[in-house]
Amino acid sequence: MKNKGMPAGAAALICALVLGACGGGGSDAGGSSAGTNSGAAGASSGAAVSSASSSAAASGASSQSASSAASVAASSAAVSSGASGENLSLQVPPLAYDDSSLTLVWKKPADYSALADFNVYMNGSKLGSAAANNTLNSPAKPYIDQFYAADTAGFHVKVLFHNFKVTGLAPDTAYTFTVRAVDAAGKESADSQPLTVRTAPAYTRIYDVSKLGAMGDGTTLNTSVIQDAIDTCAAGSSSAYGCKVLIPADAASGKIFLTGALFLKSNMTLEIAEGATLKGSADSADYPLAKGYQLYSYFTNSTDDRRPPSLLNALNPAHMNGTAALVDHNGYDETRGVFQNIRITGKGTLDGNGWTRSATDTTDELGKGLANFAGGSASKVASLGILAKSQLAATGATVGSTAHDNYYSNRRSSLATFRGVRNIYLGELKLTNPAYHGVMFLESENMVFANTVTQTFDINNADGVEFGNSDNAFVFNNFVDSGDDNINFAAGQGKNYEGVTSQQNAWIFNNYLREGHGGVVAGSHTGAWIQDILAEDNVMFLTDNGLRMKSTPATGGGARRVVFRDNAMRNVGTKNSVTISGRTLSNNTNGNPFIFTLAYSAGSNVFDKASASAQFRDITIRNVTVDNVSTSSGGAMIKVDGYDGTDATLGYAETFQENILFDTVKITNALPMSISRLKDSRFTNVTITNWGTATTPWAIANSSGLTYSGVTPAVP
Repeated sequence: MKNKGMPAGAAALICALVLGACGGGGSDAGGSSAGTNSGAAGASSGAAVSSASSSAAASGASSQSASSAASVAASSAAVSSGASGENLSLQVPPLAYDDSSLTLVWKKPADYSALADFNVYMNGSKLGSAAANNTLNSPAKPYIDQFYAADTAGFHVKVLFHNFKVTGLAPDTAYTFTVRAVDAAGKESADSQPLTVRTAPAYTRIYDVSKLGAMGDGTTLNTSVIQDAIDTCAAGSSSAYGCKVLIPADAASGKIFLTGALFLKSNMTLEIAEGATLKGSADSADYPLAKGYQLYSYFTNSTDDRRPPSLLNALNPAHMNGTAALVDHNGYDETRGVFQNIRITGKGTLDGNGWTRSATDTTDELGKGLANFAGGSASKVASLGILAKSQLAATGATVGSTAHDNYYSNRRSSLATFRGVRNIYLGELKLTNPAYHGVMFLESENMVFANTVTQTFDINNADGVEFGNSDNAFVFNNFVDSGDDNINFAAGQGKNYEGVTSQQNAWIFNNYLREGHGGVVAGSHTGAWIQDILAEDNVMFLTDNGLRMKSTPATGGGARRVVFRDNAMRNVGTKNSVTISGRTLSNNTNGNPFIFTLAYSAGSNVFDKASASAQFRDITIRNVTVDNVSTSSGGAMIKVDGYDGTDATLGYAETFQENILFDTVKITNALPMSISRLKDSRFTNVTITNWGTATTPWAIANSSGLTYSGVTPAVP
């Protein structure tokens, strides 16, 4: 069964909402939905699919692309109309199933204003509601529930859950599913179009690393044993379900398996069992630079831009680092499909062992302990780092020197780097303590990041999950407490990335995003464009920024065709405190609920300037609420800046951000806007209360073509 992975409810829906129809520059990789395909990825790795309405169940990408656009038109009637067989793009995301379970996702109907939930049916029998199912399976759901319990005034927009995990299934068995929308009175719609999927066959080749000689005592280095298991497993497999490497929790030697860098292969599953930990070695020698990679196609600094491998990797063996700095770019590889069909799952922990853990953990809004790590930096890495300290020490550079700063930007291992992978699922794990970034997907296609718990606060640069020049991502049901951006998208920098494949097509929903520098973030590397993103039904709490778009003029490209809807934010971009169930929780940085800026620091990377300035355009923000608790701290509720055109070394004309729509947005207890160089944009049904002592919240300059309808207070 073939699939190109992206749900019609993301790429095509974004086109419909922002542009009215898909135009040039979008993805040509089609969607998958009920009536066309299951969404489980890979001809050799996906659940077989049948459809009640189409014989093209296993069609290729081109036919799926056509059906993707058609599905939006097919869903234009409201669910409340009772039309039978509505297309909600019901699907199983790539590899989001195994021999006993699967996860369903679907898009909301065109008119969902009266909806409260969805019910899921299997073979004609009701399984339950999406909200109740998320309570059982989503690590984000308890925090989302608490968020609304604290909203006693009913200020915030309510999120809808549109995913469902089905468990207790038999291996290699077909099941048919439908979804019914449910209104507040409990009335159901008619069934959606059905989806029939087949579970995976039972695993017959399982490599338990403890039975192969690995020791879970937390001190024995197990790299070679685990890598041998991976190599042997994948060598005889033709699908993600052909074999499994198991990190067990019941080994007599213990539950913590220490390892250096590991390299995954095509057609395999890596499972870290609940209670088990795969922990990174603290020794830089266990992450050989010769097996690492280079992020971009040009030298990003004048010292050495080679990166060591991460704890988990999928890296092309033919494109690993050269033997010397600034000699070649063998470590860079933009080839897609080098690997395929990889699953990383289980309910265990992936621990990068990067930095010192603070003496006192955070007690969160549920009264649970959250890991709190040292807020390291280039100047503090020797005193606060663990693996990070070893890796920087191995460079021999003097702290404070330019060389040391350049090494600091590259010579630390991330938690995971997956490059050139087609069809990859990472789910259910706890992810913690990288020396550098969290999980990175580079030049990959058909990616799922779901049901994870990320605890990386306050690690320097520890983004939760990053997507770079990749296509078709599902990000849902995650709890992300991050030391940098929670969910980040990047697309290279400068002239070298003009004409390169964009970072495109992502569907982000039902996540709880906490403490990061930004909840949903485009940039700062925007060179090849970041486009076609749907972020909906997420909750953000204590993040420094909410929707964050950042770049510099010289970086070029930008972000476009982004829909940010049905999201709720509290205490975002402030230093305010909030008390929940007797616990006082504080943010630590002033930022902005919405920011579109070209004044971001470019960092240490060196690149050739783009042909034209970066820009953010064609952005829809709809049905979003923001409560920042108090106007005693914080940044502007909406910050927009462009480029004034005065830097003769750039040669760019004055640049405006364009076509940004704020529709049905409520903001309270937040400081006035700071808007400059915004063009041809609309504010519709925007309600603002308590913006502090300023006369008006509408602080707008150097802008044109702005229209206002139904806004409170009125624009002076």
